[in-house]
Amino acid sequence: MTSTSTTKRKYHELIIDGPPLYCNNEQSSSTVSSEVDGQSHRHRNCPPLDASKTALLIVDVQPEYWSECPTVRHDFPNFPSHISSLIQNCRTQNIQRIIWVRADYSYEHSPWLHQFARLHEGKIPPIVRPSSKWEEFATPLDGEMIITKTSWSSTSGGTGLLDTLKQDGIDTVLVCGLITSVCVQHSAFGVFEAGYRTILVTDACADRGRERHEAALALYGDYMYELRSVESLRLELEEQQQRVVVVESDSVIEKKKKKEMMMENENEGAGSDSEEVMPSSIRKVSVALPSYKDGGGNNVGHRDKKMMIKSESNDSLTSATSVSSIEDHGVTVARACAEE
Repeated sequence: MTSTSTTKRKYHELIIDGPPLYCNNEQSSSTVSSEVDGQSHRHRNCPPLDASKTALLIVDVQPEYWSECPTVRHDFPNFPSHISSLIQNCRTQNIQRIIWVRADYSYEHSPWLHQFARLHEGKIPPIVRPSSKWEEFATPLDGEMIITKTSWSSTSGGTGLLDTLKQDGIDTVLVCGLITSVCVQHSAFGVFEAGYRTILVTDACADRGRERHEAALALYGDYMYELRSVESLRLELEEQQQRVVVVESDSVIEKKKKKEMMMENENEGAGSDSEEVMPSSIRKVSVALPSYKDGGGNNVGHRDKKMMIKSESNDSLTSATSVSSIEDHGVTVARACAEE
């Protein structure tokens, strides 16, 4: 009897890139290309990321699936640094919500566990009771949401995740964590099915073997969810933040200009109401200062008075104490006020 050997297909051979999904392998004009895990990916119809409408979903990063799971650690030695960088980037860019998901599996509230235990015959511990411990490279901060799931998907079993996303006005969910082909994949499915733009951060995920990880991404990457690396996502978030700063700066400048114009208009209006406007055609003005008489009725001369003269050329005020006549083609008397 001849045995048939099956050659394992490489990651790039599994990617769906032609008919019936994409007729004639055509690329849309709105397609964006990026490099993820050494492979080129095409992201179709991609709107810019808005941090205020984005959530990061961190799935099952707990000791049961990392520090206590050597099969995962073996092929993904850089996972801790990658996911730590992703979390820090999201915090720095002030994304709307960071959500930590923890697995809590037991026979009383996880019906699927019986079949799972039968299929794997104890090779994978079926019961998962999370402790209060977190991995050093991935620990939630105060104010970051923590939810517990009893199934593979973060959206089923009454987790309340979808309600939170809706209340927060989220439109995009970044998914990362453990295990790529199981709970990460199912959580991405649930988010996608609920209508959210779903982005899986490939190098911030890990699996029980590199091939399982790559096969999962090849089947559904850029088909159901978009693929990004930690670095490409960082660049996208920073570029969008720069665009927001520019827009806000322009808005502040525009508001300042409008305020200055309003103040200028108000000042002009106040001036026209309080000042006596004299015709600019005046060429010669004679001003007689009042005479001062003593107690006996004798005229003793002009009492010192002040007159304010306003120049048309520079809008400045000039004072005079003894003016009998003014003859200046560039000067108009705008206001005359006598002061003691």
